[in-house]
Amino acid sequence: MSQPEQTKPVLIFSGDFHRAAVIKNMLENRGIYVFMQNEHMGSIAPWQVASGGFNPVKLIISGHDEEEAKKALEGFDEQGFDNED
Repeated sequence: MSQPEQTKPVLIFSGDFHRAAVIKNMLENRGIYVFMQNEHMGSIAPWQVASGGFNPVKLIISGHDEEEAKKALEGFDEQGFDNED
């Protein structure tokens, strides 16, 4: 990866506030700085920041951390986050 690509911001996740908060914490625990875009409006009025309120919150990281973040998120949905037991 070239130097400009390493510092380029990368969208790593787009979704609802609660899932974004969990992912943000997972990444930050691994030392990856995460910027959460639309953090407040995405939870209060998601239809104002995204068409139809679909995936209003975005998580953005440095391109330098992209590979490590993808490894950290592998299998995230399969780990039971959506389990409603």
